[in-house]
Amino acid sequence: MKSGRWQATVRNRTGDRFSESFPLKAQARAWGIELETQFARGAVRDPRAGEIAFREWHDRWWNARIVEPHTLRGDASSIKNHVMPHWADWEMWAITRMDVQSWIRSLVDKGAGPAAIKRAYNLTSSIMRAAVDDDVIAVSPCRSIDLPPIAVKPPQWFTADQAQSILDTLAPAWRTMCLLGFYTGLRWGELSGLHRHRIDVRRSRLFVVEVNTKSGIKEYPKSSKSRREVPLPPHVLEAFERHIHRLDRDAVVFTTITKGRSGRLLADSNWRRQTWWPAVEAAYCFGDDGELQLVPHYPPHSMRHTCASWLVQKGVSLYEVQHLLGHESFQTTQRYAHLQPDAHKAVLGAWTRMEYPLTITT
Repeated sequence: MKSGRWQATVRNRTGDRFSESFPLKAQARAWGIELETQFARGAVRDPRAGEIAFREWHDRWWNARIVEPHTLRGDASSIKNHVMPHWADWEMWAITRMDVQSWIRSLVDKGAGPAAIKRAYNLTSSIMRAAVDDDVIAVSPCRSIDLPPIAVKPPQWFTADQAQSILDTLAPAWRTMCLLGFYTGLRWGELSGLHRHRIDVRRSRLFVVEVNTKSGIKEYPKSSKSRREVPLPPHVLEAFERHIHRLDRDAVVFTTITKGRSGRLLADSNWRRQTWWPAVEAAYCFGDDGELQLVPHYPPHSMRHTCASWLVQKGVSLYEVQHLLGHESFQTTQRYAHLQPDAHKAVLGAWTRMEYPLTITT
């Protein structure tokens, strides 16, 4: 070079040029050899790769995903409403960790719920991880990000009287389905996707394998804890046998019964509207004050909570309840810990053992 420096130029596999200058020829040569070696090993990221727009990278990432159709619909809505309006035109390399944190703050200020924010963030984080894996960017900006906490609501469950009142109010065709829901804790999709051949009458067991989704019947993955064996109490099995004895071996146990449309897979929204809510709204029970009152307005999923709550109150371990319900995380099952008979035994015992308890004068 005219300046007296030595310049080395290296091309990558796609023909892009990378140049650097050095005061000594040996330095330029060493740099060129090292860079060529790294390109050959795939160890060097093209610094211009990060100039791709977020929208363009998202489209490549989206088209390569393998997820369930109903998950895609929810993800598409989250990206459309919360992700793209902010990030679409950003170049990938320009997004920093603080930019992501500021985006989260803006969602909070706009009134987005914690669950919606978490979903939008998780999707963005997945997009960024894929960009790192593909050498588009060196480091993901989605790290050490503070998200708004999601309040964990205590599970809503029915008392035995309330559950019985609902069963009595239901049309006969649905009593067996809900009886099964209260005593097995199956999710609604598991109940409505149950097949006749999954019931082992001799051993009083049923096997949760298929699930009814908006996209139709599917099998749970073999590695999922949702695929499990569930015991049936004798009186539940007896009622169940009466319901299934005329069904073909491969038939779905609970299907539509409307004249002219019978035998079809149940749809969650329709079943709630036409079956569950009318029954709940017509069900009465006696309250603690002895007055007749409506049962709580809880959704069908509360049958699952009710099953878990009853079992925990009867001393069944949380570990057993986790496996019965097919919870992936033990933290999910711990929501029922406060219902254990001895949940506060140690605390109360400590207070009664105080040598000089506090008192007040009246």
